[in-house]
Amino acid sequence: MNSLLKLSSVSLCIGILTGCQNQIENPEMQQCAQQNYQCEVNCEQQSTGEGMLYKVCNTKCIEAYNQCKENAQALGNVQ
Repeated sequence: MNSLLKLSSVSLCIGILTGCQNQIENPEMQQCAQQNYQCEVNCEQQSTGEGMLYKVCNTKCIEAYNQCKENAQALGNVQ
């Protein structure tokens, strides 16, 4: 019971922090987030569970997101 309460508390804190970080400053970053979400959904559909195929696919999503984010931030600095 005590571990269930701890788990619930941690989940609530993560949910609150995620909501606070959900404000995206520019449209380019919004596009990166949308592409990342779609990539992760595709990984889930193409693999079963948390196996190696999923991990490789998800890693590619993260790399693509980081590159997109870097480009979006650079674009924001130019404007």
